Amino acid sequence: MTGRNVRASLLARAETLLDGLGEGGSFSPCPYTTAWLSRLRDRDRVLFPLARRWLLDRQRADGSWGAVIGLPHDRTVCTLAAVMALTDPGPPLPGRAEAVRAGLAYLRAHSTAWRAADVGETIGFELAVPFLLGQASARGLDLPYGDWDELAKTRRAKLDLIPRDRLLREPTSLMYSLEAVDPGPALRGLARFAGPDGSLANSPSATAALWAAGPHGGMPAYLKNVEMPDGGVPSLYPTEAFELAWALHHLQRGGLLDMRAPSAARRVARLRALLGPRGHLGLSGGFPLPDPDDTAMAIIVLHAAGRGVPHLLDALLDFEGEHCFFTYPGERDGSVTPNARVLEALALRPAAYTRPMAKIVEFLLDTRREDAWWYDKWHASPYYATAQVTFALTRASTLPLEGTLAWLLATQRPDGSWGWYGTGTPEETGCAVLNLDALARHGMRVPRSAWVGAHRYLRNHLDGPFPELWVGRSLYTPRDVSSSTVLAGAALAAARTAPSGA
Repeated sequence: MTGRNVRASLLARAETLLDGLGEGGSFSPCPYTTAWLSRLRDRDRVLFPLARRWLLDRQRADGSWGAVIGLPHDRTVCTLAAVMALTDPGPPLPGRAEAVRAGLAYLRAHSTAWRAADVGETIGFELAVPFLLGQASARGLDLPYGDWDELAKTRRAKLDLIPRDRLLREPTSLMYSLEAVDPGPALRGLARFAGPDGSLANSPSATAALWAAGPHGGMPAYLKNVEMPDGGVPSLYPTEAFELAWALHHLQRGGLLDMRAPSAARRVARLRALLGPRGHLGLSGGFPLPDPDDTAMAIIVLHAAGRGVPHLLDALLDFEGEHCFFTYPGERDGSVTPNARVLEALALRPAAYTRPMAKIVEFLLDTRREDAWWYDKWHASPYYATAQVTFALTRASTLPLEGTLAWLLATQRPDGSWGWYGTGTPEETGCAVLNLDALARHGMRVPRSAWVGAHRYLRNHLDGPFPELWVGRSLYTPRDVSSSTVLAGAALAAARTAPSGA
């Protein structure tokens, strides 16, 4: 296939992806969230019987539940949630007793694995695990509870950051984890923060908990809507703003966003409408908490599409903290990729934001590992985080990034791929190629062999597989985002290896 044909094929795929971006989202099902919905009852009637069946069908051979990549936090919280769901009373379910025994055996055998894991802590882990363990203890389940004792202290400290009166007074990040905050009748007042679709913080598990504490209007309809045909449930829904912004960004970087095409123009206009007049955006239009990552990404994408909104850059300063920018109030530690995103956005008007940009650069340098790469809590692979930082630093500074280039070249696999967990993946390879392209545009020399290997691998993996690498309540895949990463990487690798004039 000639270079022109390759590009035409990738452009067609990009067009199809854009056409398919809807108002919902493409998150993969989450065992943790599915377990919570499977526990909902109306009197004695199980409201989500397919979710119970989904759990049984998705148990892994070692007795656990969770992503393909076996990170301890994900496997622990998913397995504990599934075991508790399957020990709830309910109609007979063939295989349930065996699944529970296997799940408990897994938890006993891996009760301390989370302590040694310095990556992949799922969101709300410190809240959910102690809460679920309390339920397990009340049921007399045989588990080494002392192995998780220190999490109870972390849970208390987290809850102290957002006192209950504040939780009831204003939207906070705890709403997202309400099911693990011991919701009772006193928290029914949070229903006033529910979105137009009836969800609480776009979280099916939190919405389920609020409905269980006292039924409220549209919530059952929302919960029915998020359940997939096979019974699985995503950790968040809807997520249209996040997925739209990230997909557009990747396609822009890959040269695959043709603004003359009606679908591209329509999607960019939709993103501008979501950003609104104040310039605050969360993961969806109805999400109650804006964040700097989605907000900055929208600004970057709109600028690249010729719809610049520099007057909205000041809105990013609302997220500025003492040492870095925070994602949400009450965040225990700073996040690398949101800070990188803000830096990239502020660099559109560098003279106006010298002080906050310098603060972010210092934070990013402090969090760099081996003078080469970065890891962030929102994604399990350093290839994602490092690419986002590279995008920012190559736009906002003249810092040398030779260590990053050397790390990328040294970790490319013989088949041309990149992957942090034992094997290469299309998404991580796409991230690495986007990173190399940013470095090459920064004046650094990337050997042609790296592009050739990446092109060879990506052209054969345009349709995945896409293992769960993103970090939420569990590990998950936002399929449209992952697919756009691969398409962009494939386009760049193809362009870098195409003969002149091809």
